[in-house]
Amino acid sequence: MAKKILVVDDDKDLVSSLEAYFRGRGHEVSTARSGAEAREALRGLQPDAIVLDIMMETDAEGFNLAYKLKTDEATRKIPIVILSGFMNHLEERSKSFEFIQGRDWPAAVFFEKPVKLKELADTVAQLISDRESLDVTLAKAAG
Repeated sequence: MAKKILVVDDDKDLVSSLEAYFRGRGHEVSTARSGAEAREALRGLQPDAIVLDIMMETDAEGFNLAYKLKTDEATRKIPIVILSGFMNHLEERSKSFEFIQGRDWPAAVFFEKPVKLKELADTVAQLISDRESLDVTLAKAAG
């Protein structure tokens, strides 16, 4: 069964590549180029996973979105994969990322750009599978 994946990144070439790769693996793909577009897309979409960049319109926009998603009942269980090159800019833009220091990251996995598409897709598939297994277990326990 096709899984729904939301790709959020301001790099249109990367988004096109990810969209083509995930579609080629049989998934439905929605895209957004900013946190605001992602929030809008999530109003009508319940994705099985989100692939999210950090640095878009602001340095930490992706983190801000991810933290909001993890505190919202409707989206908190959606696995988030961060795909970003922000580690290359961490030192020069440290003030932009101070708010994440000492906090748990709101993502299941972090990939540094550039990424091997197969590794990313396999990880997304595993996260979706793990979430579905947990949902089944919890449903059985609730009875």
